[in-house]
Amino acid sequence: MCLCKPARKFYGTWNKAIKASGFNPNPVMFANKYTASDGHKCDSLSEMIIDDWLYRQGIKHEVDVEYPSDYNLTVDFLARGYWIEFFGLYGKHKAYDRLRRKKLKIAKEHKLKFIEVYPKHLFPINKLEKVLGALN
Repeated sequence: MCLCKPARKFYGTWNKAIKASGFNPNPVMFANKYTASDGHKCDSLSEMIIDDWLYRQGIKHEVDVEYPSDYNLTVDFLARGYWIEFFGLYGKHKAYDRLRRKKLKIAKEHKLKFIEVYPKHLFPINKLEKVLGALN
């Protein structure tokens, strides 16, 4: 029997339960935080790469903006009217894939200008110019 649900209910998140147990969260699932050149806190190295690209292009952007819904979800970046999500764990975790589908549905329902970024757009060659070109 998995104790994930009771732990999440008691602590709020699995990450908080792991920390309360005296352990560090799994860095594969819950990446370390990074600070971008403009001071934004990023959830992963990949998000920092995207943030720094936006900053170098002189594109003003916000991070962790709530979606226009009651789902209490945030988008990674909002820039020039575009909602930009980095889906770094797509295809690796079922719950993450469900969250991705939910965000895409919200974007469609609210007719948001939405850009999806995936690891293949960053590694091994940075292709952000092509993916985020609509912002220039």
